[in-house]
Amino acid sequence: MWRLARILILMTVGLHAQAADTHSNTPPAGWVDLAVAIDDIRLDIRYHTANNFTNAPLPGYGVPGAWLRDKPAQALARVQAALREQHLGLLVYDAYRPLRGTLGMVAWAHRTNQVHLLDTGYIARRSGHNKGNTIDLTLIDLTTGLPLDMGTAWDTLSEASHTKNASGEALTNRMLLRQVMAEHGWKNYWKEWWHYSFTTDEKLPHRDIPYACFEAAEGSWKPPATWHEPTYKMPLTWTPTPCSDD
Repeated sequence: MWRLARILILMTVGLHAQAADTHSNTPPAGWVDLAVAIDDIRLDIRYHTANNFTNAPLPGYGVPGAWLRDKPAQALARVQAALREQHLGLLVYDAYRPLRGTLGMVAWAHRTNQVHLLDTGYIARRSGHNKGNTIDLTLIDLTTGLPLDMGTAWDTLSEASHTKNASGEALTNRMLLRQVMAEHGWKNYWKEWWHYSFTTDEKLPHRDIPYACFEAAEGSWKPPATWHEPTYKMPLTWTPTPCSDD
């Protein structure tokens, strides 16, 4: 049923996906492109842009994308289906994160003298996102397309983002998200209302496959030598180059 649904969705969005970005890598075997596999899911991949807490795009996000391993993606599809009955849906900010993206966050914390964010668990030195079973998301109203009130913006790195540290409508919405995600095998990180990892006993490796084919391949990327230093400036835009046909 899952594979049939993926085929049908692919048929309906195939032309759009083909035209969307010729610079995109494809997910590795056993992984899923959420934009193709899950009907009505919305993406707002901020790490492709400067609209994130580092104020610069992160390496690994040369094109905006959202991948997960197959089992978490199936579980997320069930979440989306359950929410649709309430005229709600999911908006994804980040899914699989290339390891180089996480290292970019760590470098930012060092060069801005905010290492405390690493020590207090708001930025991970190694992340479940790198394994393909972790996701950042929120709820949207499918009628308006607008996110529900969660009390803080995504990636607000403070106690205000602790899942239970809200009141009124924001707390109700956070608890609704937590409940429906938990019903389908997802566990919330209590310091971030948007952060969920799919429960698994598998030992998953950290991966560094970039979303864009013009970025250095997994195993060949190296960080800039000075990017931990206060004087380093991250590039604010992407410069795509032709991709190999190999």
